[in-house]
Amino acid sequence: MNWLKVCAVVFVCSLSAWSAEQCASCGTDCGCGEICECNHEPRAPIGVMGDHVHHQGGWMVSYRYMFMSMEGLRDGTSSVSLDQVLMPTGTYMMAPVSMDMQMHMFGAMYTPINNLTVGLMLPYKVNKMEMQAMSGVRSEMDSSGFGDLKLSGNYRLWSSSAQQLLFNLALSFPTGSIDEENAAGQHLPYPMQLGSGSYGLIPGITYSGLSNGWGWGAQANGTFYLNENDNDYTLGNRYGLQAWGLRDLCKSSALSLRLSGNRVENIHGADPTLNPMMTPVADPNLRAGTQVDLLAGIDYRKNFMRLALEAGLPVYQELDGPQLETDWKVIAGLQLSF
Repeated sequence: MNWLKVCAVVFVCSLSAWSAEQCASCGTDCGCGEICECNHEPRAPIGVMGDHVHHQGGWMVSYRYMFMSMEGLRDGTSSVSLDQVLMPTGTYMMAPVSMDMQMHMFGAMYTPINNLTVGLMLPYKVNKMEMQAMSGVRSEMDSSGFGDLKLSGNYRLWSSSAQQLLFNLALSFPTGSIDEENAAGQHLPYPMQLGSGSYGLIPGITYSGLSNGWGWGAQANGTFYLNENDNDYTLGNRYGLQAWGLRDLCKSSALSLRLSGNRVENIHGADPTLNPMMTPVADPNLRAGTQVDLLAGIDYRKNFMRLALEAGLPVYQELDGPQLETDWKVIAGLQLSF
């Protein structure tokens, strides 16, 4: 997927040049000096969900595209080779080589009363995984379809002229398939399924601030699955903690840097149709891990439109492996408010 990297670089460079040109001509509307005195609410990078509320009666529709590339195996903090994993020297008959995960996220938000914004988010996922057998033969498996629907609410607990604190709460509904199969009619392993099969509760808290053209913020959240699904397992809980900083280029655009940490627990229970001795991606006890990502982004806003991009890579990975390790990720988004 080298073309995606090239497109991302071209997009960032083009948008940066455009923003700089806008700044050069915006005059007193933006200030455009060394310290920008723009007057707007605190903002967050496009990869942060639940960072704002709208004015009463306001609507926003959004589209996000997320791509993550994984290649190579890791156990703990060390890389491991296929020879170490596959029989006869290893344990498994098949092992993953690489995986590409894409997500198209469609969303809509509405603010019925001051300080409270509610929303719906529905993802469409496209997964592709390459496997290698102990014989050296490689094959591919893929899955695609809608994932779990989320109903969310963001409530502003406190705000000043340049800071705010939000409480986030989302409910996840098991609309995504957990019965994806290969051509032979066998269940695909856990990472290839499109949903959780369980109801989920996602609480969080988000703080953000803005002063003299600089922005900052932090968010903590968790995902807790509430019931065992129809295939006799429950996905492990997830915990997230992230912090970011932004610098306004002018009133319409900003650059950002974000550090995002996530912890995933192992799966409870197991799909009885999967054989954990066949491949590590079918083992519910090999799904946990901790990952910290560093992402850089650019944000452009004009009237009712926002266009933004983030790209980054892990700076730390510790996995209950062998698991596929993440190489890089891209998040792009378009938002329309009215």
